[in-house]
Amino acid sequence: MAAADALDEELVDESLTCSVCKDIYDDPRVLPCLHTFCAMCLEQRQTEDSQLTCPTCQHQWTLKTEDSVSNLPSNFYINKLLNFRALHNSNDAHCQMCESGAKVESICGDCKLLLCGNCFTAHSNSPALKDHYIITLHDLKNPSSRAKYTGAEYCTKHNDLRVTFYCQPCAKLVCRECTITEHKQSRKHNPREVSEVAHKYKDDLQTLVQKTVDAADALKNASKTIRKELTTITLNCQVEKTMIREHFVQLKAKVEKAERDVMDKLEEMEITQREPLVKERESFEETLRSTEDGLKFCTDILGRNNDVEILTLGQHLEDRLKVLAANQVKREPLKNHLTFQHSTDIKCELVLTCKPLVITNPPVECLPTSVVFRPQKGQVQGTPQVTVTSPGGQCVTLDTTKISEGAFEAVWRPQTSGKHVVGVASEGEGEGVGKKRWGRTSGKGGCSPLIVDVSSNNPVLTFGQKGSQQGQFDRPLDVAVRGDRLYVADTFNKRVQVFDLSGKFCFSFLTASNPESVVVQTDGTILVHYGEEVVIVSPSGELQIKLDLEEQCTAISGLAVQRDGGVVVADSGLNILLVESDGRLVKQVDTQGLLKAQPLSSVSFVCGDNESNIIVSDTLQNCVQVFDVGLNFLNKFGEHGRQPYNMWSPTRVSADSRGNIVLANVGDKSDVGGVEHGKKLQVFRPDGTWVATISSDKDKLNKPHGVAVTEDGHVFVVDYADHCVRKYRYM
Repeated sequence: MAAADALDEELVDESLTCSVCKDIYDDPRVLPCLHTFCAMCLEQRQTEDSQLTCPTCQHQWTLKTEDSVSNLPSNFYINKLLNFRALHNSNDAHCQMCESGAKVESICGDCKLLLCGNCFTAHSNSPALKDHYIITLHDLKNPSSRAKYTGAEYCTKHNDLRVTFYCQPCAKLVCRECTITEHKQSRKHNPREVSEVAHKYKDDLQTLVQKTVDAADALKNASKTIRKELTTITLNCQVEKTMIREHFVQLKAKVEKAERDVMDKLEEMEITQREPLVKERESFEETLRSTEDGLKFCTDILGRNNDVEILTLGQHLEDRLKVLAANQVKREPLKNHLTFQHSTDIKCELVLTCKPLVITNPPVECLPTSVVFRPQKGQVQGTPQVTVTSPGGQCVTLDTTKISEGAFEAVWRPQTSGKHVVGVASEGEGEGVGKKRWGRTSGKGGCSPLIVDVSSNNPVLTFGQKGSQQGQFDRPLDVAVRGDRLYVADTFNKRVQVFDLSGKFCFSFLTASNPESVVVQTDGTILVHYGEEVVIVSPSGELQIKLDLEEQCTAISGLAVQRDGGVVVADSGLNILLVESDGRLVKQVDTQGLLKAQPLSSVSFVCGDNESNIIVSDTLQNCVQVFDVGLNFLNKFGEHGRQPYNMWSPTRVSADSRGNIVLANVGDKSDVGGVEHGKKLQVFRPDGTWVATISSDKDKLNKPHGVAVTEDGHVFVVDYADHCVRKYRYM
């Protein structure tokens, strides 16, 4: 079922539609910019002087000969998909080789014909046809068989012979017959076997791909910096607006007109300052899109490892990659910021000044933001550091990194909300060897500290309430994310509900009992645990098989899937099982024997990371332990306590692609006054270093349980006491 769904997704009309004629590709041809269109569409756009403009990127190309559109290389991959599509949609078609009217069972990539069973057998038995590339309906449903299928290219001079040689001086694919006639070895001709020449081309293209990746990374970083600077402009203007309002409130009615004038000018200057950056960002992003399109096209070709395709497109690929790899990012960083300069009279001015201390993003509890310091000449000695004083009076010092000439940056991740004081300290020479003297820069010519209000990390999305209708929940216990889908174990409604990442309901399917865990494999296959059973469900919600684990498990507590499709089963009876997706046992380990010094007291919940490591939360010991794919101990971290970095009854755990670990803590009631503590989400680095704790002021966590991270730095958490799903930013 999953393979069929993947095939349907691969053969959707949108991916096989020419963007010019809006119809299915007919003889798809590749331009030097690596965009593909129908040959007829390109011929219609070709001018009398052989000029051709790409409909997608608007690049102009000069074609060398009158029939040069037909000489443009074919798109091998799309042609292959068109063959797949023809076979996939052949239910009502008949064999195109014979006149028997028999049902179609395969397609020949060489003959371009749909074949019945008899003609397929005849192909296989005929010496002249047995080497043709044929795929059957059965093979079409198998991804590995589809990957092996490829069409053949035939010589333009000898139509019955495949091209197996490449004449380098002529830059042309030829057949064996051509190598003894017009492309015979000489000073003007040097035919070599396709595989031999393709090997060198692949190495050269891989080098160019890496250079293009570097160019794309530089464009991404430049675009990211511009977006950050645009945010800085907005944040800076918001601060200045506050100062303007406070000043004009003091002057009251007689200065209201002056206030309006200055505010209007501020908005004009903001627009004027933003416009060049917006244009610059659009330019970089346009170049980045073009670079990524070309890069994807080249990497797809190299990944398919079709020598003929590589040699056919080799020169285009090489030329295009050289152009893309040559892209350079040259720009001046944002230096000037609006400053409100006021006086005792009504007249006020807005000027661009270089502020020494700037917060680039509105700070939010537990999320990283940048503090940029541009010291004036003689303002600091040694390496500057940023100091932050919390509302409770705790002071931390942040190291800075030089990001450009005369500019330093520190990454600040506030751990509490409220007003913070942000300043700068500089290292001076101490009295005696090895001594350091730190002084805060302030006063005339110095850097005045900033008063910054840190907001709480409240949910960016909350949906669900108690009930049995779609989109409602009854004590949900687990959640999973795969691609653009969110899967919720709606435990006491005995079902799994599926949503998109914005919380829009997609579909649901019932389970035999209360689902407690849900995980999703890379192909969309769903595994659900309820009671002592684990079942495998198709991506559309149809029951496929039940895993037989009764002999190995006494009390299943959690599931995880590995990159290779294997399944990890955690048993609160202190067992961890590694099983195949069909239920065959690979390995079973008693966790009491995994690490004698740190035995697990309860295998509560489990997840896997990108390295196939197994991460286990231990609710009773208030810790997390990490094991490799062979269940060898790697690391242990966490202890019980009330500090933000301590754990309090940890439950579900999830890991992102960078190895960061997000942990839900259900908390408990304190012995003093029955006050509840410890309800929170925690973020740890792969080595167990605590990074942040999420505990919002509004829409607070009640009983957080299942967690699932997304690739854009968000985490979904189900709250079984509030019968809802919440979504937070954590990175």
